Amino acid sequence: MKDEKKPEPNSIYPIAGYDKEIYVKPTITNPNIIVGDFTYIADSEFENRVSYLYEWNDDKLIIGKFCQITAGVKFVMNGANHQMNAVSTFPFYTLEG
Repeated sequence: MKDEKKPEPNSIYPIAGYDKEIYVKPTITNPNIIVGDFTYIADSEFENRVSYLYEWNDDKLIIGKFCQITAGVKFVMNGANHQMNAVSTFPFYTLEG
């Protein structure tokens, strides 16, 4: 590589001084989101783009190594599914009690 620099997968910013692109893996706090080294997003945040990922249903979002994720993407997880064969499609089962 040029000047013997090697990419560091545990750094948040792959390009020094540029905060509009991040490596995703070092920013993850949810154990149900698994992301490989060097996967990056053209944004300054990732985890808020994953919706309906509830602890109680054991879903996992798994993204491999060397993936590029575009700005504005949304990941809609299985928890967003609604029962379609009832009087209402409201997900009452997500409420306690």
